Amino acid sequence: MDEEKNIGKNIVEHLQDNSDAEITDPVLQKWAETSAENKQDLSEYTRIWDGVSALAQRNKFNSSKAWEKVDSSIKKRSIISERYKISMLSAAAAFFLILFGFSFYFYWVAGVAEEPLQLVTELGSRSEATLPDGTIVKLNAGSELAYRYDRHKKIRSVQFTGEGYFEVEKNRKPFVVQLQNGLTLKVLGTKFNLSAYPDDANIKTTLTEGKVELLDSKGEKLILAPGEIASFSKKTGELSYLEEAPSHNLSWMEKKLYMDNMSMAEVCRILERWYDVEIKFTEKEMAERIHYTGTLWEKTIYDVFEALDGISEIEYKIEGRNIVVSEKR
Repeated sequence: MDEEKNIGKNIVEHLQDNSDAEITDPVLQKWAETSAENKQDLSEYTRIWDGVSALAQRNKFNSSKAWEKVDSSIKKRSIISERYKISMLSAAAAFFLILFGFSFYFYWVAGVAEEPLQLVTELGSRSEATLPDGTIVKLNAGSELAYRYDRHKKIRSVQFTGEGYFEVEKNRKPFVVQLQNGLTLKVLGTKFNLSAYPDDANIKTTLTEGKVELLDSKGEKLILAPGEIASFSKKTGELSYLEEAPSHNLSWMEKKLYMDNMSMAEVCRILERWYDVEIKFTEKEMAERIHYTGTLWEKTIYDVFEALDGISEIEYKIEGRNIVVSEKR
């Protein structure tokens, strides 16, 4: 059954490239030549795929409705596979044809996804989503992502700001993330955390699995192995490795904040995103002078400031979303 499932993926990838082209995949070529039945099945898959293509070109694309259909197909894939039995196709191939051919086709093959799929996580919240290619992304507060498949360049393209943890679905098509200041991140299948908030001085990448390549606007490259961290300075435009604990950069998913000699200004910038609040200081200089080392567990904003009050000489006043911090006299 695993072999049939893998063949199904090979068929879909062949159809995505060009259903009229000759088979270049040696695994698929061998499968098609194994029996006349396999060759006939491949011909039938191609006919159905081309039929979907013609249908897609005749209908106006609605990105919002298409996203709903993709999301629905993911949640109900087991129902779909049970409800629609196609006797002339193998069960595994039918599954892939229905799931990819009809739900994902509008993004991957027809080239009609002119408008990228938009994902936004508001301040004070987090979210998790599955992209059309199967990639899972967890978004931290105040993050924005726009996804589209470029069939001409044959890449999965993402515009991104904020912070997110990506579990990229393995695929022959590169997964490319476009960031600020001309920085580009390229992967094939991997897991990494990306912190790229517009108001942060640096863009930080933490790799947990696989391999990623970072490329700046000058053509300089930096390749990460699992457990390594890279930083891009927006001020100098330099890429460099960081000697930090990877777990500290992933702690936001556990609702923790690791502070390693972190300034109060940086701590409060993170808290503003997490709790959707506005923090002001009676003396701007104090925010850079006071530093913290330790771990904050996310509870309420009141609990967090009680903890900060206990380890530093500060006072605070909370009125709704507004917080004023001053030094104790």
